[in-house]
Amino acid sequence: MAVNQNHTENRRGVIVPYGESILKQCQDVVLSFPQHPGQPGRSNLFSGTKMGMVFLTSYRVIFVTSHTVRDPLLSFMMPLDLLRDCTVEQPFLSPNYIKGTITAVPDGGWEGQAIFKLSFRKGGAISFFQSMSQATAAAATGVPLGNANYWYGGPAIYVVVPEQMTVECTPETPCPA
Repeated sequence: MAVNQNHTENRRGVIVPYGESILKQCQDVVLSFPQHPGQPGRSNLFSGTKMGMVFLTSYRVIFVTSHTVRDPLLSFMMPLDLLRDCTVEQPFLSPNYIKGTITAVPDGGWEGQAIFKLSFRKGGAISFFQSMSQATAAAATGVPLGNANYWYGGPAIYVVVPEQMTVECTPETPCPA
């Protein structure tokens, strides 16, 4: 996992690397890191709950905090191959959520492992989890899932802003703020 590396400057969109496809996105998602006895020392980046948007790409899950939230955690990226023990939970009186364990990537801004919980306040946890499982299986075979609406090519980084157009950013034409 990596922190604060996959969001636009204003946190209204997500930066998707070349060759990846956005498969699913959900708004009004809450990210938290429940404490448990075996978890290594926690950073203030992982305290409390974070409200924002979650994106599923062909290789990773990216959470971007809402642009109105003041929090040191701006974005949180979880490669599908580093997710472990993921389950979808359906509590009776609270929103459905996905829970699992993520391992840090080298130079990701944090080290170790963390348990995460993604709560879907407006629904979509089961559908997101099913898509995430399919994407994980496909990526493991070397043939990632794609979405014709969001499949990118060319040597650039793409910025996806929900409900707006996709912008291609290159050294000649930098991303708008």
